[in-house]
Amino acid sequence: MCTTIGFSYSEGIVFGRTLEMGVTLDNHMTYIPKDYAGFIKTKDTDYASKYAVIGTGFLKLPSLGDGINEMGLMGSNNLLPGYATFSEKEVKGKINLTTANAFNYLLSRCKDVEKVKNEANKIAIVKHGEAKDDMSISMHFFFKDAKGRGIVLEPKDGKLLIYDNPYGVLTNAPEFPWHVTNLKNYINLQPENVEERNFNGIAVSKFGEGSGLIGLPGDFTPPSRFIRAAYFVSNTPKDLERQSAILQAFRILSQADIPTGAVIDPQEGNDDETLYTAVMDTHKKAYFVKCHDNINIQPFYLDDYKNEKEIKFIELKKHMTL
Repeated sequence: MCTTIGFSYSEGIVFGRTLEMGVTLDNHMTYIPKDYAGFIKTKDTDYASKYAVIGTGFLKLPSLGDGINEMGLMGSNNLLPGYATFSEKEVKGKINLTTANAFNYLLSRCKDVEKVKNEANKIAIVKHGEAKDDMSISMHFFFKDAKGRGIVLEPKDGKLLIYDNPYGVLTNAPEFPWHVTNLKNYINLQPENVEERNFNGIAVSKFGEGSGLIGLPGDFTPPSRFIRAAYFVSNTPKDLERQSAILQAFRILSQADIPTGAVIDPQEGNDDETLYTAVMDTHKKAYFVKCHDNINIQPFYLDDYKNEKEIKFIELKKHMTL
């Protein structure tokens, strides 16, 4: 499960996500240098990165689950179980990529959302890549650029369907258009309290603060997380200063943070928990992250690695002492 958000503030854009899983993965920061040859490999052609990128990776693999590049394009790769479909074979005239490589390609080679749209139309999402372990996973992507434009890409029969995303939110299944339609069920939500209502001539007053939010779903299903996140993003002031905006993004994402024992997969026997929460910032090309066992925010800046010529894996401080 994942929840991704993005919104504008006075100096730029913030973009962040949570990642929830039933197993613990070796997540770490991954830096991809500019013009790194052979970053994306296909049967016919290898593609270099065009822009430096920093984000979260897993298991020391040269691949990203999310990140920000030097042009301010930010992206998140979210599960879409049961809804993404792929091409069984390579498509002639297209760049044939699995989901992971497609995300890496777009984040490392596009400067903004318009370029993502153009490049996405050149890509076919294939079920199997060249490497034995390179297989497409049912995912969809959310990209947001330094001008605040956002899009969602979803694989359907090997094509990447493109949806504008002015809501600044993505979760998981079902497809993005369904979540947009579901917003119509919650148009009553408002930040202003409902002080009282008249029932058959009798005035009934509120219990306390937040009465305008009665009906806001509180569970961890993707539709409910989408509604919660969309409401909080929509009601975030657009003139926040940078630090306030970064902290606001962490606060919103904390509404999707799963406490230990709250969600259990009976088939797998695992607890789904929030592995990490990350927030990116276009103004200083920064990436901030807090981990499951270390809620202190750890900062990383693209400029700090600009002299690196090779892919660099950066360890996180995953545990804190109280």
